[in-house]
Amino acid sequence: MKWEYQVIHLNVDDTSSKSDEASNPEAASEKLKGSLSPDFLKDQFPEQYQENEGSEHPAVQLSKFLNKKGMDRWELSETIKIGKMLFLIMKRQVD
Repeated sequence: MKWEYQVIHLNVDDTSSKSDEASNPEAASEKLKGSLSPDFLKDQFPEQYQENEGSEHPAVQLSKFLNKKGMDRWELSETIKIGKMLFLIMKRQVD
């Protein structure tokens, strides 16, 4: 039996302040010393600075991702944590 593998890296960060800052265009503008306005950042990077209201819980997002992979015959084989990095090891049988 032959297997094909796929390794997926999940960003895991235990500090919520970094996450809040990353999605805050005002904080990003201050970090850039005002060279780019918060409005410009929101306009140019809409995915990064989208409103969090109505966004799905990370568990729901992960379930959808795993279900999509399952439809392509990928199976979650193992998870590995190295430092702050989390890897999902997916495998599927090669015909």
